[in-house]
Amino acid sequence: MPYTKRLPHYGSPKELISYILDKKNNGEKVAVASSINCNIDFALPNFINTQKKFDIKGNRVAYHVIQSFSPKDTITPEQANEIGKRLCEELYPDFQCVISTHIDRGHIHNHIAINSISLNGRKLDDRLANPKEGLYGLSNASDRIAGEYGCYIMPKRTFSKIKNKDYYYQYKEQTWKSKIKDDVEDLIVKCSSIEEMLDELSILGYDVKRGKHISVKAIGMQKYARLSTIDKKYSEQNLYNYYKSQNNIVLAGIKVSKTQFNNELLSKAKESKVALEKSMLSTEGKIYNEYQKTRYQEVKRYYKLKQQLEYLDKYNIKSFDDIENQINTKRLEIKFLNKILKKNKEKFDKVIEQTEKAQDYIKLFKDYQYMMSYKEIHPDYVLPVEVEIFLNLQNELNISSVDEAKQIIKSSRSERIEINKIKKQVLELQRELNHLDTIKEEKLSNSNLFIHNIKFGGNRIDYKKSNDECFCVNLPYTQEKIYISKKYTAFNEKHQYYTMYLVDDKEYKIYNKNDKLIGNITGTELQKYVLNRKKEIDNMYKGTD
Repeated sequence: MPYTKRLPHYGSPKELISYILDKKNNGEKVAVASSINCNIDFALPNFINTQKKFDIKGNRVAYHVIQSFSPKDTITPEQANEIGKRLCEELYPDFQCVISTHIDRGHIHNHIAINSISLNGRKLDDRLANPKEGLYGLSNASDRIAGEYGCYIMPKRTFSKIKNKDYYYQYKEQTWKSKIKDDVEDLIVKCSSIEEMLDELSILGYDVKRGKHISVKAIGMQKYARLSTIDKKYSEQNLYNYYKSQNNIVLAGIKVSKTQFNNELLSKAKESKVALEKSMLSTEGKIYNEYQKTRYQEVKRYYKLKQQLEYLDKYNIKSFDDIENQINTKRLEIKFLNKILKKNKEKFDKVIEQTEKAQDYIKLFKDYQYMMSYKEIHPDYVLPVEVEIFLNLQNELNISSVDEAKQIIKSSRSERIEINKIKKQVLELQRELNHLDTIKEEKLSNSNLFIHNIKFGGNRIDYKKSNDECFCVNLPYTQEKIYISKKYTAFNEKHQYYTMYLVDDKEYKIYNKNDKLIGNITGTELQKYVLNRKKEIDNMYKGTD
């Protein structure tokens, strides 16, 4: 990020050219000099002849560009001059330029004299609005070229004084995207499916929204960000295409004992494995797009069945009551761990926040050093907002060195491990619960006892009024509610809905929105009542089309 500035030169180019080539002191401070479109030894007459040729108007006869390199940039004078020359060739290809590299003042810097009129008679356009010849164009091109030589280039950031005075939040807004991108990039290759990758993002501390559009939110972010917005290659379709195209699939075997309870699941899993192995052999290493898609879905199905069988075996589940007991145990364990997370949320968030601030301090330290070195060299250099952010972090963390920032990160390691451990436990328990619920749903659906059922979303459960035995459910399409035994309720992870299973002539108590008992209703009547309400609402909306 070389410091650049450009000044107009008035009167005659003689003084400027003499100064940058150090004519008075026989070039003692000049290490290297070069030019484009003119001869160094005759630069002054070359400049003047071009100006006379096109009868230049006004007294702005040249421009003086200063390009300063930090002492921390390990480049040679020859490389610095080469950077300056390339800069002129790119920005001012039709102008006469003299590039002189000075080594006095303890740092390498270029002085560049540019004729104010080109070889074609065009004046240099130095307006800010000019993306190439304006000052922003000069700075951007200088950074890009210098970066190729190993010079440190500070990321481009923008800060608004009107929109938000919290500069640190604005800084985070511009760094969250790259952090999310880095984390996703790291996890994609480590995980075997989209679901696993999203689980790992949750463990890292992100809030994750799954569905048609995957969105994430880091601590401190006010809104969720879609992965597809952060980078198109992380769109749901592209992630799906990536995982379904992986060819290095080795199907792990299933090592569980056959029982009357798991017999049907075991048969399905074995059939799935055989079908996959035979189809993969028949493709002979070739890629068939439709087959890849089908295979991906079948691999997911196989491993889902495999996990379900392993959970049944792990918890010695051999009956419906066994599975219900295990589901209740999982719910209690998740509830207990979530209480710990909720109780310690402020503490955990503070740990993560302090760790992030220490990491940001370390990231900004290099920027700070470079910016202060430019301020020392050029007192008129306006320090960017990053300096204020860095000094505020330093004050807030009460530190004065990178080592102290590293110590904050190190000392919080055990707490961060504890947080991640609990989150991982919750995710694993939730995964087990979902699998057990799927098995329970199949068992209930295949039972001759339950012909009637009502499907409803999780948002219809009033958790405050629910208890360990029953869900309080706001019935779909109505303002009434019932209390239904959790034993006869199952969650479908794939479609994200619950199903309550009803006995035909069993009576269920029904309450109004104020929790007043308004009567009893049989299972058959309850299902009809909800379906009729759905039809009424559908017809009402049809009438508004």
